[in-house]
Amino acid sequence: MNTLLRRVVGLLNRSPLIKDRPSVQLIFVNDIHNSHRILYNKHENNSEIVPFYFNVNKKEKETFLEIIRIYMREDKSRKGQLHFITMALKYMDEFGVNKDLETYKAIFDIFPKGKYIPENRFQILSFHYPKHQNTAIAILNKMEDNFVLPDYEMQQMILNTFGDKNLVIKKCWTMFYWLPKFAELNPWPVPHPTPTDPKVLAQIAMEKVSGADPQTKLTMYRTTDVPDAIDDTWIMSTMSQTQQELLAAQPTDKSLIVEGPFTVWVDKYCIDYFVLKGEPIKREVIYGEYDDISDLKIPFWERHNFKIPVNVHEQEDGVYYAMCATGTSSKDSLLSWIRCLQKTNPILEKIPVTFKLTSMLDEGLYIETSDTSSNVKQIPQDTDREK
Repeated sequence: MNTLLRRVVGLLNRSPLIKDRPSVQLIFVNDIHNSHRILYNKHENNSEIVPFYFNVNKKEKETFLEIIRIYMREDKSRKGQLHFITMALKYMDEFGVNKDLETYKAIFDIFPKGKYIPENRFQILSFHYPKHQNTAIAILNKMEDNFVLPDYEMQQMILNTFGDKNLVIKKCWTMFYWLPKFAELNPWPVPHPTPTDPKVLAQIAMEKVSGADPQTKLTMYRTTDVPDAIDDTWIMSTMSQTQQELLAAQPTDKSLIVEGPFTVWVDKYCIDYFVLKGEPIKREVIYGEYDDISDLKIPFWERHNFKIPVNVHEQEDGVYYAMCATGTSSKDSLLSWIRCLQKTNPILEKIPVTFKLTSMLDEGLYIETSDTSSNVKQIPQDTDREK
């Protein structure tokens, strides 16, 4: 249609009737170019392909694939394919298909087969169909950002669309080589698909933050087991045998602090957790003067013995005795957590505990469930209270 209109405009401009009257020619040309109903303006969002395709109530994988099938059925000439693919990549996260390989194949299948394959060396050197190659590379970049590895079927789709002498297939081969090497490097892998249960996410998060000590044990408590508890929620608590021994040696005249919330990410979800910490332990070193060179010793057989062995739970800002994540991140749930720890650590009944919670300024990120008291992140209030 656009080609036909251009030919008609060219013929009318060369006709004697309009050629002898420049004012009529100018009016005619301006009306053609200013009319949005006649010519297609690719710089406008509402031309030919508009985002209303993705404005649906049910946003899931089947709906997304149906939108792609509708577009391929309606636009057989693929005039707006680049714009549609760009919009599809933008809305993948919203539909929850950003980690689905089948969806990426459906998007890549929009490209017509064989049309963009270079036929000679000059087309190869001149970056044949650059916009289409850049859009295809954008699909692969989206896959790489979401750790989605292309398979041999997608490789064949790239070969059938762009050939074997282009940047798209090079990008695919690069992903074939590097992504498997980095796939298993995460020491705290997240299950695929990512769970949405807050308790499962909190369990993964606590295993992540407490992974420095392999002897750490994860325990789940319920606030309903604590007398006079207000919140009805769960508590994911971590504590190792080493931390219990350190807590047993804690002086009863020095208070402990429940501090937080701190944040840890599990995939795209943010989890709040809290720590139970005390003051740093003052060490008495047997060999205190390290700068004294009057009595040199061979360091290979020398052991700088301490009265209490240093472990990973002792940091410069204090000693970390336990960590937890609760379903509500509230003061009452943390108080229930301390009461649950008293069952295995009776010394907590004699040590005062101070709650030092900070309020967050940003909006809470949470997962809504049937139980309104269970979420992933909730904004706690400022408080400084002693038990």
